[in-house]
Amino acid sequence: MTVPANPDPLQPKAASTSYTLRRATPADAAQVSHLIGSTWAKFFAYSVTPQDLEDYLSGPVSVAQISSDIENPAMRFLVSTPTSRSAGVESGETPEIVGVAQLVLGTTEPCLTLPRPVELRRLYVSPEHHGGGAASSLVRGVEDLARGEGLGSMWLGVWEDNPRGKRFYEKMGFGVVGEHTFLVGQSVRRDWVMEKAL
Repeated sequence: MTVPANPDPLQPKAASTSYTLRRATPADAAQVSHLIGSTWAKFFAYSVTPQDLEDYLSGPVSVAQISSDIENPAMRFLVSTPTSRSAGVESGETPEIVGVAQLVLGTTEPCLTLPRPVELRRLYVSPEHHGGGAASSLVRGVEDLARGEGLGSMWLGVWEDNPRGKRFYEKMGFGVVGEHTFLVGQSVRRDWVMEKAL
């Protein structure tokens, strides 16, 4: 599916680009791993020790783990690429993956209030494409995917020290319903748990 840019009001407007969304395949694992790892490190590495960062990059977001996750029947990955005509991609050239969203079926939190939930575990967009609508198009894409599978709500955790991320999810219709903790290496962190009806 091709999604026209819908600029994120929280970011400076990037050059006008349309994005094509598709389901990820194991062949995408290296690009997806690099996108998640490099983007996370750019914005959040300051908040963990070098060893915790290394553990995170070599464990949960490694190429091997992402490949396994893409093949996991309880997970869904959508990737975003610039649409060829607007990105200057030559015919036959494989467009670079600039965004990824990961859904996980069967997870829950005690604070959730809405029925038939699915978790939006990861949403990453290359910094060069912030503000161009890639993130919002991915959220709309995974919402459509989840509705198509009969799910009734979506939830996520956003780090308490990521106010920009929290504001973005609020703009997308999510509301805070509680909190939970998670680990990056040995670093214990707190997330706001947010949810929305589909």
